[in-house]
Amino acid sequence: MIDNPIQSSFPSSRVFKVIQKHHGDEKAFEYLRRAREALFALNKNIGEDSVMIEIVNELGLDGKLMVNESNEEFAHDLLMEDFALTRKLGARGFPTIIMVNEDNKGVKLVGGRTLDDYVAGLTQVLGETPEPKKQPSLSELLRGENLLFAKEIEVMYDVEPFELAPFVKEQLTSGTYEVKGILGEKVFMSSFSKVYL
Repeated sequence: MIDNPIQSSFPSSRVFKVIQKHHGDEKAFEYLRRAREALFALNKNIGEDSVMIEIVNELGLDGKLMVNESNEEFAHDLLMEDFALTRKLGARGFPTIIMVNEDNKGVKLVGGRTLDDYVAGLTQVLGETPEPKKQPSLSELLRGENLLFAKEIEVMYDVEPFELAPFVKEQLTSGTYEVKGILGEKVFMSSFSKVYL
């Protein structure tokens, strides 16, 4: 960030909105994950067209088309709609999580919270305790994400740092992943990943 700092998050945010409009939430959130990795781990300027195009292309979409569309007025309008909704819902702190049910009754959680707080919020909104999804295996998760930081694996699977190496060796088949280092932390990458460090 010292040599090529990002000037604004708006360009990347507009690309997110264009992907969301044309390809749905799942693909848009995949873009968001890759943009965060590019910015925070790989030190890339996600405000530059070339970087955004590369990220979108890695998702199997037409990066040039998505970035070009993000410069159109409708993309800016979509982003402004999100900002208006944020203000309307009273989200002022970071992070703010707002859960709303079909009856427009909701719960707002501000700041870092525990899992129990989120479960209680969902229980209040749904009227029943939610059932957790089945946790994916590490191989499924890595295949879906392409890149996982050691800390993500430790938190997801409740593994202590000293248990990480044996856990990964037990869960993943040799040759299906690589271990690299970024910013002093281990990163586990799918051997089939398109992300290059």
